[in-house]
Amino acid sequence: MPRGTYYSEELREEARRLRREGFSLTEISVKLGPPRNTLLGWVQGIKLTMEQQARIAEKRRDVGFAKGARNIAAEKNKAARLARIEAERQKAEALLATLEQQHHANHIAAAMLYLGEESKGKDTFRFANSNENIIRYWLYLLRTSFGIDEAKFRITIFTRADQDLDEISQYWVSVTRIQRCLRVYVDARTEGKSSTYAGYKGVCAIDYYDVAIRRYLDALAQGLITQALGTGTRSDES
Repeated sequence: MPRGTYYSEELREEARRLRREGFSLTEISVKLGPPRNTLLGWVQGIKLTMEQQARIAEKRRDVGFAKGARNIAAEKNKAARLARIEAERQKAEALLATLEQQHHANHIAAAMLYLGEESKGKDTFRFANSNENIIRYWLYLLRTSFGIDEAKFRITIFTRADQDLDEISQYWVSVTRIQRCLRVYVDARTEGKSSTYAGYKGVCAIDYYDVAIRRYLDALAQGLITQALGTGTRSDES
């Protein structure tokens, strides 16, 4: 309670009555509101019977046991969850170990990322994401699996009004190792609003000015869909 809070004599007397009946300070605080330290001064001198003391002690043990049981259950649940995660991780690693041609896996991964995130223009295609590792992986796939011309890369950054534009630009230049930044776009809807996501660096869009790779990835992605479903969602010829 704030300093100087006034408590009526009726409330004080009710606290004393409950104490004489054997209620603990915590129970009285829950019932009446005043904190334990305040109640302690009011009930000072009231003697509890042996039975009342035993009841309070037993209740404390019950509370402690229940808390301990909850903690044990929480730890068991956490351990079980971690075990399930580890089992799935091992399954994924076992599959990765069977991939004999990393080149093939990289092409398929690039096609799937392209299918999920791509945007294309007349002479370019774009991949955009806010996750640094996904951006790095996309560039790794392009740089290691295709005959990339670094001069054909550009980046465009989409960010919030409360962010340092120079800092964000340098961040993505460092991540992508692409020096050519087309433009930094600021979302006008974020004016006067603070980001609720700590460490948010905006969205980085990577443009590559070569339609040959785009056509290849599109054909590969649609081919995989056709193999699986017997049909595809082939994009317009471009």
